[in-house]
Amino acid sequence: MALDTYANLKEAVQDWSHRTDVKSRMDDFILIAEQEMYNNSFEALEVRSQEVKTSTDTVVGSKYIALPDGYESMRSILIDDKSTDANQYELTYKTPELLRRHSTNGRPCEFTITNQIEFDRPADAIYNIDIQHLAKVPALTALNPTNDILTNYPSIYLSGCLWALYSWAKDPQSAEISYQKFISAIRGANDAARSGKYGPAPVMRSEGWVV
Repeated sequence: MALDTYANLKEAVQDWSHRTDVKSRMDDFILIAEQEMYNNSFEALEVRSQEVKTSTDTVVGSKYIALPDGYESMRSILIDDKSTDANQYELTYKTPELLRRHSTNGRPCEFTITNQIEFDRPADAIYNIDIQHLAKVPALTALNPTNDILTNYPSIYLSGCLWALYSWAKDPQSAEISYQKFISAIRGANDAARSGKYGPAPVMRSEGWVV
């Protein structure tokens, strides 16, 4: 059986667990595994398919815009530079404590992130904003039976669901083994994504005598 769809994943998890009493809990196990992919304390999932660009506009007189759907972490924010033709510049990130907040309207230069995106000043015009960020992949459901993670990294889903299952079954030893495989699979996916993004490092050679 190919581990490639929502239905097949549920069957595989039941087969691997050698249990017949977990079918009604399978949706919970998948949901818990998906949450843990992005929110564990070891290494969150960050693969290329999560990198997206969301475009929106500022609102005159406001210094807030909503975070994009599925937002996980920020890469950069580019804003229109209305002093030139069709150019953009990158806003500077500041922590919420260090953001310099101005009351007069103007062109935003800095931003911070809380439960929304906050600029250092209210916008004095409508600026187009391009947000480069990491987002969660669409969750698996009966209506969305597959996604990039299940297609390319099925071991993440399988081991994550087994960890959730064994945690529910109060089997700490099996849960720990599955969790280690889960984190290892996430790290492997992240390493592959980084390698594909940046390519191999150049070979550095030095000339001279070896002492």
